[in-house]
Amino acid sequence: MKNIKRIAAMLLVCILMTGLLGCGKDEVTETVTVTAVSTAAGTSVKMETNAASGNTAAQTAEAVTDQDITASETTESFSLTSEDGAFTNEGNVYTITSAGTYVLSGLLTGQVVVDAGEEDEVVLELSGVTITYGEDSPIKIVSAGSVDISAKKDTENVINDTRSAKTADDDSRGEGAVYATCDLKIKGSGTLVINASYNNGIHTTKDLTIRKLALKCTAYNNAVKGNDSVTIESGTVVLISSNGNGIKTENTDVNKNGETRGDVTVSGGSVTIYAAGDGIQAAHNFELMTGEDGVAPAVVIYTGSYSEYTASDASTTSYKGVKVRNELNILDGSITVESYDDGLHADYGTSFEDGTVGQGTVNISGGTVTLTVYSPEGKTMGGMMGRGGWGGQQTVSGADGIHADYMLNISGGTVVIDSAYEGLEANVINISGGMTYASANDDGVNACKGVTTPQINVTGGYLDVTVAANGDVDGIDSNGNYTQTGGVVITRGPASDMAAAIDADGQVAVTGGTLIILGYGRVSTGGSVRSVSLSLHSAGSHTVTVNGTSYTFTNGSSYGRTICLSDGTVSGS
Repeated sequence: MKNIKRIAAMLLVCILMTGLLGCGKDEVTETVTVTAVSTAAGTSVKMETNAASGNTAAQTAEAVTDQDITASETTESFSLTSEDGAFTNEGNVYTITSAGTYVLSGLLTGQVVVDAGEEDEVVLELSGVTITYGEDSPIKIVSAGSVDISAKKDTENVINDTRSAKTADDDSRGEGAVYATCDLKIKGSGTLVINASYNNGIHTTKDLTIRKLALKCTAYNNAVKGNDSVTIESGTVVLISSNGNGIKTENTDVNKNGETRGDVTVSGGSVTIYAAGDGIQAAHNFELMTGEDGVAPAVVIYTGSYSEYTASDASTTSYKGVKVRNELNILDGSITVESYDDGLHADYGTSFEDGTVGQGTVNISGGTVTLTVYSPEGKTMGGMMGRGGWGGQQTVSGADGIHADYMLNISGGTVVIDSAYEGLEANVINISGGMTYASANDDGVNACKGVTTPQINVTGGYLDVTVAANGDVDGIDSNGNYTQTGGVVITRGPASDMAAAIDADGQVAVTGGTLIILGYGRVSTGGSVRSVSLSLHSAGSHTVTVNGTSYTFTNGSSYGRTICLSDGTVSGS
């Protein structure tokens, strides 16, 4: 079942990335097909096709799995050579003492240490090397200006940290299989496999950059950690953590450019993360974008029980796909998350050393976001299925598809929330563009209390919301107001004033765009908005055409009635 879900998610990403860019061409009639399928816990939204023509999506990296990167350990004699550097050898420990390029090959049961000058640039070229060590970090950089570790083309390289799992702090021991106290780049055209049973896989106290190579890193704790930042520019990367996070940053002080540290950036390549805890935990910001090579990144994340690598006794308490303390920005590429905590999450209120506080904001302006957050039958108030089934029940508060403590802004791209406790949740939700599909066990879209007066603002884009036709659920729920001046919104829900397809503690006001309510909703209209007689609420397939764009969807169950309000041309059946 897990492999089937992964394949389906990858196919979904491909469909979405190649199809949804035909909007805005007057000569093209766009057709969007969506299916809302009933499940035991509620309903599930699946994007099936989008037959828009005209534009094509930019090239996107192909998703990778845990089976795609392998490396064989060598049995050749170990060799460390350099034409421009200096090193010493004492037993099975090699210590590099100056700037230069060093070539490593063969089997070393021992350690490579870099103890060079504070301004020295050191390059370690891995040319078919296996390093295994059980007393400290196999590669340990204690002093240097910067270090590049390069896996050479057509070579397979393995680093094994065989120490027992860390139980207490020990400053004399490196925190990872590869440990550095300077800026660190992991790059090359070859393959590097890291196995770390002690703590982290790759860990630098400064900036970490990963580029081009095929990297697989399996760790007891964090697979990769850069205290100041982590940047993945390209390559094929698989990160596995049995007890911790996939990617983590820690510091939030200010760098020499006046910027707050702690960012995680993915600007290219294929990245797949299997994490016991959070897939990505950024102390400041996370950004998904297309970098200089023009190939959009593909990120796939499995957390908690969605990862088969999670240890049965893992003690982590957060299982989010991506968690930040400031802003989460998705500009391009694709990200697919399967978790039983929030898929995407932004905290508000963290105090940073530059005097600012965490904004708690999620911004989606492009790309494709596909989220599955597991909610078992009969569980409410955010109860999520923990490891071990019902006998290992674990309650995770919230468990939303996307949760922003303050503001969620969707201005472009495609968002598909396959399942969640609440689909979109934030204090203020602004939808101005893009294609958003949300299925949830409780509220599909919820503006919650928080920093300011709760508000949902729809000025453009397309929003399709599915919740159950019965029960204490709302399709769209604002603890303040709902305002729509543009866009197309289809929302489903029960047919009562206590649980509805759309509900607000304040006012639901529509002065532009199109709002289709399948169920109950009390709405105030203005401007040129008028009521259109349609019947779309029964179970089965329906098509609605709004200003020349057709949306075909299948209701998994029957809803109470259809209310259609629009300032445009609408037809459907």
